[in-house]
Amino acid sequence: MMERQRQTPQTFLPALPSLRVTALFILITTCVAFSAWLCAIGDYREAAVVAAVALGGAFLVSAAISAEAVLVTWFATTPFASFYIRFPTDRSIITFNRAVFVFLVIMLILKARRLTMSASPVAAMPARPMIGSLDMSEPSRAGFTVSRFELAWALLSVVALASAVTQSNNVDSATRIAVDTFWLPLIAFHVARNYFDPGNRGRSLLPAAIALALFLFATGVVEFVTGTDLFGYKGSELVREGERRVNGPFAADSSFAIICLLLLLFLLVAPRLFRVRFDVTGKLVYGCALAGAALGALLPLFRAVAIALVVCWIAFEWFARGSARLLGQSAFRRGVPLGAMILAMLIALFGWAPAMSPSIFAGRWADPRTAFGRLATWQAAAEISLKNPLFGVGLGNYAEYYDATHYYSDQPDEEVLKTTAADSPHSNLLWISSELGMTGLALYIAANLYLFLMGWRALKRAADRRQRRAASCFLALVLAYWIPGLTLASGYYSDLNLYFLFLLGMLSSQLSGREYFHRRAETV
Repeated sequence: MMERQRQTPQTFLPALPSLRVTALFILITTCVAFSAWLCAIGDYREAAVVAAVALGGAFLVSAAISAEAVLVTWFATTPFASFYIRFPTDRSIITFNRAVFVFLVIMLILKARRLTMSASPVAAMPARPMIGSLDMSEPSRAGFTVSRFELAWALLSVVALASAVTQSNNVDSATRIAVDTFWLPLIAFHVARNYFDPGNRGRSLLPAAIALALFLFATGVVEFVTGTDLFGYKGSELVREGERRVNGPFAADSSFAIICLLLLLFLLVAPRLFRVRFDVTGKLVYGCALAGAALGALLPLFRAVAIALVVCWIAFEWFARGSARLLGQSAFRRGVPLGAMILAMLIALFGWAPAMSPSIFAGRWADPRTAFGRLATWQAAAEISLKNPLFGVGLGNYAEYYDATHYYSDQPDEEVLKTTAADSPHSNLLWISSELGMTGLALYIAANLYLFLMGWRALKRAADRRQRRAASCFLALVLAYWIPGLTLASGYYSDLNLYFLFLLGMLSSQLSGREYFHRRAETV
């Protein structure tokens, strides 16, 4: 059995202890003073948030950590932490996600600078230069490189930010959307792709995903059964138009459903990807996490997500085993238990949901007027896109533009069989085209096309079963994002884009042929 040298994470500012002490002093004293002032005016929640941020910042500055540890912690805690760690509570400037990724960017810039300074021939060191806990002596990671997807998405992010500043009616809100929905997911993808070593921290990501799936399922069930909004974001009411919209710890029900679907697909591949074997208890917990993620994806009662669940599972098995092998007896025996589990969950949900709440089921899945309303909404969004073809109506302006051209003018609402359109585009493509124009739409399509090609080419070049399964999961995740996104403006929300691009970035590091796993499978 080959052994790997254990890499020791470094502190945030290991080479500058005086700067570290100064930064700690300034951070703590400033936050203590600010918290005291907030307590004096009665804002105790905000004071607690500032104190938590101060403690977290002090730990990150002084502790021995790695980029992988920060990413795994963020992955497991962001649904919960994002609700409580934000200041101010409404129209937040400091949020958990922004703080984490700004810290990661600063951390990697400082360590890359130290690497550059120590790479001179005079200062050559016998040990390999490190960034965090990642070996940076590999030629493929020695410099700053970006993929075609990252370049296209970065240009899209620039267009979104420019639109927010120059066209938006509410610059502050649109700027937050541009940063959270476009820029932060791009950073998540780049950091996960280039600085996440699966051989070092990958195995810790699996239990984090299991815990997250169980947490999301539990919150979704409580909201569905009791009608209590556990995480009450402003503007994300649990009951809208007489229908119960399960959203769990996220601001949108679509984010809850699709993130659960992404977790299900990742959990399907993670044990073999990280070469982890479960004992009896581990298998039970893992099976519960799979079932919880699948049921969580179905709880908001989106037809598109239910279709995506079935299609993505079939696509994953098809790609992972090959079209010919999928029809073989061995593959059939392996696929039957999972297929039976998914079928049983679908039957149970279709039978249980109408019994628990007939009005919800009738309004969400069985009422054809929802489909007619979607067609009318697409018609309205397409007309708005055609009237503003180059740069759209501006990021975040769709609802106001729709109201101005329909409710406050003589133009009637679009209708299909007496069902009127909604004031949101209900499609990622139509959202981008209407708010960012054909310029943004071209970049959005190009970026996602590059993502698909990244996974497809990796599938064709896969040298072993692990790489093939990683590429298959990559493609299934892309499908899981796109299928619901055709009928929902799901990409509008930052939390979904963050999870989606982080998982793809982590998987893409497996698609280049680099081998990180030299040890035998570990039992959990």
